[in-house]
Amino acid sequence: MRCAGALRTVVCMEVTATPRATEVITEMRARRSGTLTITIGTGCCESTAPFLYEDFWPGPDQEQVGEVAGVGVFAPEYLRVQYPGTEGVVVDVVDELGESLSVETELGCRLILRGQGFDSSTEPQACAVPASGEPKVLRPVVGELPEALRGLRMR
Repeated sequence: MRCAGALRTVVCMEVTATPRATEVITEMRARRSGTLTITIGTGCCESTAPFLYEDFWPGPDQEQVGEVAGVGVFAPEYLRVQYPGTEGVVVDVVDELGESLSVETELGCRLILRGQGFDSSTEPQACAVPASGEPKVLRPVVGELPEALRGLRMR
């Protein structure tokens, strides 16, 4: 992993994975014959969702920021600079599907990102809104955005 360029300093972000995400990626390595790559920050609808691709070529501004189960994790500069030092993300898995070209969907699950220190293993994975009355908050937001992400505008 490279954290500094010849002309400018590039901030590294820390990427870790849950045991379940590691198992899913290991299983996909066994099922696929090509080279697997995880890319973060290149999705059209889920901008920062991790995608597990086979024989993918990372874009020119992407650099490797980590590795999960022997698979390189790449992120573009605009995302890397938002997680300085030991700030970072955790690759996890949920048993819900969306439209995706990410290869782990073959197993009926998809990769997601979590903040460090977040454990949703006891939380429901559905977003339910009551039919009437006040909406019930199933997962209250806890904590704050890092200072560098506040007011960030994405195109």
